[in-house]
Amino acid sequence: MQKSSNKNMMRFLVIGGTGVAGTAAIKAVRECYGTEAHVTAMWYGPKPEEITIDGADTVLFGDISADDVWEQIRNAAGNKFDAVFYATAMGEVGFPARMATAEQIAASNTLSFDPLALIEEQLDTKMIVAYSTFFNLAHQLVTYGAMAHSKAAIEQWAAKDGKSRRVCIRAGAFHSGSSHAIKLLVRRNAKKLAQMDDPILKEHFTNVKASVAVDTLQQAVFNEERETFGDTGTDEAALASAHLMVFNDPAARFVCVCGKKRWLDNQPITVPA
Repeated sequence: MQKSSNKNMMRFLVIGGTGVAGTAAIKAVRECYGTEAHVTAMWYGPKPEEITIDGADTVLFGDISADDVWEQIRNAAGNKFDAVFYATAMGEVGFPARMATAEQIAASNTLSFDPLALIEEQLDTKMIVAYSTFFNLAHQLVTYGAMAHSKAAIEQWAAKDGKSRRVCIRAGAFHSGSSHAIKLLVRRNAKKLAQMDDPILKEHFTNVKASVAVDTLQQAVFNEERETFGDTGTDEAALASAHLMVFNDPAARFVCVCGKKRWLDNQPITVPA
């Protein structure tokens, strides 16, 4: 699906256009630049389907880790973009980040981090926006697994200058397909988590029904966010507002959003030793 466009309009590419972050990116583009901007949204799943994505002019089905995906993007949407939003991630979760092996981290990086360098190399884009979380909070670290290390790699990438402007949107916990998957894995691993030498895991999982433990741990994540940042409960509207901060402040590098609170940071966060 494609709508004709002229060469002078602003052009945006959203990789992961069906997810919460990708949807927020498209909404922010429309709010800031209106219908004259051209938005290409890419998605991937078990099988190709003919779908529409609200706010997108061109919709592509493609695997961003495939060798031929760049030619696919260029053929459908061109090579020049005012911004590319990389809202895709996949990696092993459901266990403490400190227990992730080098192999698990490398596998997570394959889709969650490595494509960022290829975007900058393969496309002519003024800005690349990637996404992180407050993975260094204690109640996130116990279940974020290999993904915490991929998010840390994104943070380090955003802190360095590149050919394109690099921006990281660091968001508080929000409901998404990924967060649901984490809950399922944590529930599946409940017995193992209860046996680990970690005070947080022991508090929530020892002699507690798995479903109850998962819910109380998730609530503890929200509680820690509120105690640390003053708010919690990030939603799609809040994520869209964080994108508007990116558009409105050319110097913004780390844009943080937690609940309705938004602020700028200039330092990456890391996985504690």
